[in-house]
Amino acid sequence: MKEFWRSYYSNPWLISVTFGLPLILSLLIWWVFSASVVRELPIDVVDLDQSSLSRMIIRDYDATPTLKIRSVQPNNQMANQALKKGDNYGYVIIPPHFERDVLLGRSPQVSGFYNAQFILIAKQINSALMQTDMTIQAKLATVKTLTTKDTTWAQAINSAVPIKVQVTPLFNLGSNYNQFLVSAILPAIWQMAIIVGMIWAMKNEMVRSGSHDIQAWFTSQTTTKMIQFMSVYFWVGMGLGVVLFYFLYGILNFPFDSQLSTFLLSMSAMTAACISLGIVISYATNDIVKAMSISGAYTAPSFAFLGVTFPVSDMNSLATFWHSILPASHFVRSQIEQTNYGYSLGQTAPNLAALMLFTLPLLLLIARLRK
Repeated sequence: MKEFWRSYYSNPWLISVTFGLPLILSLLIWWVFSASVVRELPIDVVDLDQSSLSRMIIRDYDATPTLKIRSVQPNNQMANQALKKGDNYGYVIIPPHFERDVLLGRSPQVSGFYNAQFILIAKQINSALMQTDMTIQAKLATVKTLTTKDTTWAQAINSAVPIKVQVTPLFNLGSNYNQFLVSAILPAIWQMAIIVGMIWAMKNEMVRSGSHDIQAWFTSQTTTKMIQFMSVYFWVGMGLGVVLFYFLYGILNFPFDSQLSTFLLSMSAMTAACISLGIVISYATNDIVKAMSISGAYTAPSFAFLGVTFPVSDMNSLATFWHSILPASHFVRSQIEQTNYGYSLGQTAPNLAALMLFTLPLLLLIARLRK
């Protein structure tokens, strides 16, 4: 085993692929989402009424933490052009005679438009606009009640908002998308690092031994030698995983309700599954360029198919199939079950069993080696 460790340490590029670059990429991803919540998204307002009521509405929009009024545009065309250029994420149109129609009880329509290509931003803008509109309507109804009826302030508010709704999130209390996204992106990076790292490791050993291709190097190994080789990169992969998840749960203090031993067992199954895929892809292609191309195409879009940002139940057949053949999909499901819901080993066992199925092709290859 010492010769494989020496071979690993003597190859700076291999160390970078399996450890250095994934760490840098993970830190970059965390930095991108470090704001944790969406704030002050720029929107424009087209005020066609220019009344005291329309100005009050504009102030209410600007007072929300999610929105920031970038400018008040004179017409729809300029606001729409700014949206297409990316100067704003949306705009609101206050129609002419808005204040007059409100006072006459005609229910004028305030229209909001936003760029739905940015899913997270679009949801935040939609939610902020809806909440602000409900607040404005409650204000107007309260004032109307006070001016038309002999009532107290509290009675006017209760009349304007007869039903009070309290919605309490049970997980991710602060709506922290950093926790939501980063805890899923990092396992996808970890998966890619192990699979790609194994391909480079096999190439490194092929060159070091003087073999003419990967299959020739693999078949020349004994079972013991191959187990030693895999053990080295198992600990490298586990080491990377420990650093990544300690960063998530130890430094960033994301919720961790799992038993440490159960979580480490899940990490071990994930590492073994990715090592198996890296070796099998290398052996099957027998070409480093093809192996890297296949592994890149296989792992690069992993995050989209994990079932975190989009439910698996709503995916089409191809997406569901891709989800099922990614080790990270089963690991992330187990990770969420354990860290958020406190699942035990028995409860998360189906995901661990799915991860171990990925090792079957490797076991078949090893069975063909000399003892």
